[in-house]
Amino acid sequence: MIHNVIIRSYLKSDRNECLKLFDLNCPRFFSRDERSSMELWLNGQDTGTITYKSSMADFYYVALHNYEVVGCAGFYIVSNQPAARLTWSVINPENQSQGLGTKLVSHCINQIESLFPSYRIELDTSQHTFAFFEKFDFQKTQITENGYGPGLHRYDMIKNAQTTIS
Repeated sequence: MIHNVIIRSYLKSDRNECLKLFDLNCPRFFSRDERSSMELWLNGQDTGTITYKSSMADFYYVALHNYEVVGCAGFYIVSNQPAARLTWSVINPENQSQGLGTKLVSHCINQIESLFPSYRIELDTSQHTFAFFEKFDFQKTQITENGYGPGLHRYDMIKNAQTTIS
């Protein structure tokens, strides 16, 4: 378990470390072909512009341990839908299975539930990490064999908005 983790908003100076984390997670968790999409996402973060045409707002965070970026994750708000999509959750392989991913994803979910309480949360991930997201009550909606590339299957998942009974 990693202690003393700081989660803060992404800064342009975090770019190279986030790309390094992505590279360290290839090819197990990401296809190398996805790197340009990660770079596109970071370009939007670096310039303060919306990355995806389907988005109306982007949010990205980094996790720091001993002042080093050891993880990154974010989300965007889908235009014209009550939905947020988690995106680009990446943890240094040396720090996986130590609670860091849980802290970072929990932070994103808490931000969504606080800022957009009636929104469902969506994501896509692989066969290697879908069970991690099930711990947060995400449910599989679709599985696409080889959806990210040969041997890397895409799992689409959803977490419905929390409802409060008055």
